[in-house]
Amino acid sequence: SANSSLKFDLFGNMYRVHVINGFSSNDLPFLLHCWSSNDDLGHHSLYIGGDFNFHFGLRIIPPSTRFWCDMNRGPKYIPQVSVFEEDEVLHLCSHTQQCYWRGQDNGLYFCNDNSSYFK
Repeated sequence: SANSSLKFDLFGNMYRVHVINGFSSNDLPFLLHCWSSNDDLGHHSLYIGGDFNFHFGLRIIPPSTRFWCDMNRGPKYIPQVSVFEEDEVLHLCSHTQQCYWRGQDNGLYFCNDNSSYFK
């Protein structure tokens, strides 16, 4: 499975990014479009508790690994959220090799363990 690839990563360069719908209602879906310079991960509609996630290995040669997501829920639109960037986000996720982003009614939150979120 994809999760087992993280457990047997000898070089510590496999990461997984999660984007989760933590909103209080399903009136409007949480819409995502995520991509990197090499891959378009497509458009996704998440409902309460929905978790769009993807895994990847860090690039050994430049340019560094970066992923962005456009996030949209009704009139609220946040373009080009840098959900993974070796220069900025990597150190926040390196302990668990997991990056979690959760959209909620009062904003966008981040953590590396799916429990201790901060804005």
